[in-house]
Amino acid sequence: MADSRTGQLWLLTVGSLLALFVITAVLAMVDRRLLDGASVWAKPLKFELSIALHFGTLVLVVGALGPAWRNGTLLWVVGVAASAATVFEMAYILLQAGRQQASHFNLDTPLHATLYGLMAAGAVVITLAAALVGVVAWIDGEAGFGAGTRLGIGLGLAGGALLTLVAGFAIGGALGHHVGVEPAGGARMFLTGWSLTVGDRRVPHFFATHMMQALPLAGLIADKVLPPAVAQLAVAATAIAWTIVTIALLQQAGAGLPIYRG
Repeated sequence: MADSRTGQLWLLTVGSLLALFVITAVLAMVDRRLLDGASVWAKPLKFELSIALHFGTLVLVVGALGPAWRNGTLLWVVGVAASAATVFEMAYILLQAGRQQASHFNLDTPLHATLYGLMAAGAVVITLAAALVGVVAWIDGEAGFGAGTRLGIGLGLAGGALLTLVAGFAIGGALGHHVGVEPAGGARMFLTGWSLTVGDRRVPHFFATHMMQALPLAGLIADKVLPPAVAQLAVAATAIAWTIVTIALLQQAGAGLPIYRG
């Protein structure tokens, strides 16, 4: 699965994030401080799990590539850059959580503004790493994928990365998730914390990001139950539907409407 140095590096990144998740979960149980109505450790926990899933997906894909790509310099350079960006992102998020201060949208001082800008750049690096792996999986003739899986990986990673950047820049440009003024104590969705009273751009961002797992999974399932040509059609249809839903959710949030009324 991870017999290349890039795969091993990203597997180490996944393991480190999951170990951090356990430590952060313990901190959340003993430290009851709040930030914006939630535990100060809520954001680190979400990022640790989300980024671990992101790199776990890439580990699985890289492990099935042909030797030339799997052991090539390009993926290694991208792998180092993405892991380094992750170290910086998580270090700053955890530091700010410990200080009971926001890491995102915090422009209170020139230093905070600079670090927030570096976080945005790091997020782009992490996201584009997935896009590159998706393109490589699509063009690598030696990769061990079925027709539907290959298309699912290509569309899921590259398309999901593009949609993630669109949703992410919408959030970053507005310096906030919400569109509208969320009332004090307003209803929020269980687990995700999405607002159920105003527009919340985290919803389309979630769908965009997890297109990177949904489409490859759809491809795997399609390859098991359908002929190759039909499997590809099924994956393409899923990609189109997922994209339409994500864009619709982005427009809905931009109009100040929640995913549903709580």
